[in-house]
Amino acid sequence: MISNINNQKIEIIEFHINQFPSDRVHIYLDEDFHKKVFSKIRQYKFKQFNKLFFENKLNWSTFKLWKRRGTDLKIRIKNHFIPLWFILKLSEIFPEFSIEEFEKNIFAMKGPSSSSIIYNPNLPLREDGRLLKIIAHFLGDGHVDGAFGSNLSKGKSHSEYRNYNPIMLDSFEKDLQTFGQVKISKDYRHGHIIVPNLIGYILEHIYKIKFDCHNSRVPETLFLLPRELIASFLRAFCDDEGHVYDSSVEYYSTNKELLQDTLRLMNMGFPEIETSKVKTNSSRKKYKHSMKYYFTIYNNSQKEYLNLIGFDHQQKREDLIFNITRKGLRNKNPKGKILELLKNDILTAKQISRMMGIRHSSVLEHLSELKKLGKVKIVKKEHWTNFWAIKF
Repeated sequence: MISNINNQKIEIIEFHINQFPSDRVHIYLDEDFHKKVFSKIRQYKFKQFNKLFFENKLNWSTFKLWKRRGTDLKIRIKNHFIPLWFILKLSEIFPEFSIEEFEKNIFAMKGPSSSSIIYNPNLPLREDGRLLKIIAHFLGDGHVDGAFGSNLSKGKSHSEYRNYNPIMLDSFEKDLQTFGQVKISKDYRHGHIIVPNLIGYILEHIYKIKFDCHNSRVPETLFLLPRELIASFLRAFCDDEGHVYDSSVEYYSTNKELLQDTLRLMNMGFPEIETSKVKTNSSRKKYKHSMKYYFTIYNNSQKEYLNLIGFDHQQKREDLIFNITRKGLRNKNPKGKILELLKNDILTAKQISRMMGIRHSSVLEHLSELKKLGKVKIVKKEHWTNFWAIKF
């Protein structure tokens, strides 16, 4: 499929249901199509059908539930989902029911047991920018797990994306709609979105990827993508695992191999952006279990980075634009100006930096000196950010 991304015509890869994990996906068909399929099966006696096509491995009671589609429990209708492997087999047995025909008539899908349901799934699944961002977020601040849906076995947990920035949570929720109508649980206070485990199952299977902090790698197929899609992946990864300094942008991770993959992807897709090699945070070398690695986008490439990749994270984007457009205004008495600003308000170092048009690091140095002189103090701290005030 050809799609238009940033005025560029890009060929988008599509993933059909026969590329999904057949033992993890369960399907709920549209009612009329469901009747049509099982009407076709009815030309066989169950025993004959079971022997001919399934080596007698089908269970009659289970098959009856699939055929029934739903059971009236008086207080509610219990829907009976059909495992994907059975659907795929039917498409082989009855050529008129092709994979594409099934995809057009899937009302909902979910993982095993009582997993959360995805309604009106978008099939085939398109490898667009939203999908690439979801992968990056799971690699960055996400977690993919789950045994059998919400009835999790010991040691298992829900799949989720974590970020304390409400805009990033909303953006992730919006991107999930590339799968269809996805039911999520969003908590701004604790900074996370719980998503159906099925999404992780599908992505792990398609991309042959592991979503865990120590073994995750960038899927090799991403290196074959057009750079417009590579940009979506890199933007989302840095939204989570990046920081904007006064003169650089930094990607970081505790997973060295993952970060090396990310750097290779950037160097291959955007050779005009100048970067460092992957380095080790020297201050953490003695803590091997929490070693942190990073690479840097140099100052002379910040404008190219903004235009070619950029940020969805609003604050990081604003910080990068500030760095690029800052005119280097010199203040004859910076400490006096800081004290003047703090007379009327409680401010962070970054807020002072933006108001004065000088480096964030310079403001931090001035505040540290003023604190030693007993003229300012830290009055509170929120998410690793200090708020400063005049000390009377």
